[in-house]
Amino acid sequence: MMSAALDAADFASPRSTTAGIQEAVNALPAGGGTVRVPPGRHLLRRSIELRSGVRIRGEGPATVLARPREAVIALAGPSHGASRSVRLRHVRGLRVGDEIYLGDDECEGWWASHCIVTAIRGRELGLEVLHGERKYRFLTERHAFAANWFPAFWLRCVRDVTIADLTIDGGIPRPRREKCDFVVAAIHSRRAENLRVLNVNVRNWPGDGIGVQGGRGALVSGCTVENCAGHGFHPGTGLTESVWADNFGRGNTRDGLFFCLRVSHTTVRGSVFTGNGGHGIGGLSDPDMYNVVAANVCADNGGHGIDADRAVGAVIQGNICRSNSRRAPGEFAGISLTDHRGCVVTGNLCLDDQAVPTQTRGIAESAPAGLNVTANNR
Repeated sequence: MMSAALDAADFASPRSTTAGIQEAVNALPAGGGTVRVPPGRHLLRRSIELRSGVRIRGEGPATVLARPREAVIALAGPSHGASRSVRLRHVRGLRVGDEIYLGDDECEGWWASHCIVTAIRGRELGLEVLHGERKYRFLTERHAFAANWFPAFWLRCVRDVTIADLTIDGGIPRPRREKCDFVVAAIHSRRAENLRVLNVNVRNWPGDGIGVQGGRGALVSGCTVENCAGHGFHPGTGLTESVWADNFGRGNTRDGLFFCLRVSHTTVRGSVFTGNGGHGIGGLSDPDMYNVVAANVCADNGGHGIDADRAVGAVIQGNICRSNSRRAPGEFAGISLTDHRGCVVTGNLCLDDQAVPTQTRGIAESAPAGLNVTANNR
């Protein structure tokens, strides 16, 4: 039986907050199918939520998903995660139908709220709460705010989903902050199985580029993430059995690729991470276990080329770490290893050929916590 295929252009209208893409996804049969997104610049005012068996395919760089101009607005009073309304200092840049993020300096990430604006009454917003809990309080003394931040694609507990051959542009040429929030990554996945993100470009996004939190069997390949407010690539939260291959992460405010909590049996290979504000590859640390980092280039980053402090059972092999530690010359190394155990670190090349070197240490290894093999590095 042929798989269903629909064109988002057939569902686009001035009323759509996703340029017809969500409407096309909703029109697919229960078993899923393909939504084609034609060339052009398509404005998103809220996330596209995908279900199992759905494939999104663009026409390469000619297909661009964009977002409105950024609006970050302070709350005029306290609120909580399940509130159906919120009062702001002003409402410029927002309109009914927009998806917004609510949080403060302490309540962020899993503890923030995601809402749809249902009404605007003066400086008060009526809200439909997509995700949020009453127990989380957003306080003005902790700089509570609302922002039109959201994932372009949001996947929750789905299987066999593909996003391929398109560009996601957040429209922020110079991020004003080093960190935004991983839950508003351009592609944000939670507990997905067999996710494929192929030949996708993410740029200028007000958060991480591509984040896969939990699940198993993810393949992220042929992607470029640049100039985002956060990490470029972000595997985390118990993700297992994933491959991140042949990618480019450059000019992001934090790490090119960041291993988050409990990542295991994951391979990062054949990729290039350059000019990022943090490490080239960061966070490869307990409780992450049994991961492979091989044949990558980490160059001109602010921190370490590869940060593997407290690594467990990691194979770090055949990487080039060149001219890192740009943020603090002499402080960071090509590869950093501390309190590590069961690791194999072989065949790596660490160098700095600048006129004034910043990466003055190649492999910085101290306080091993168990048996390791560190050999044949240069």
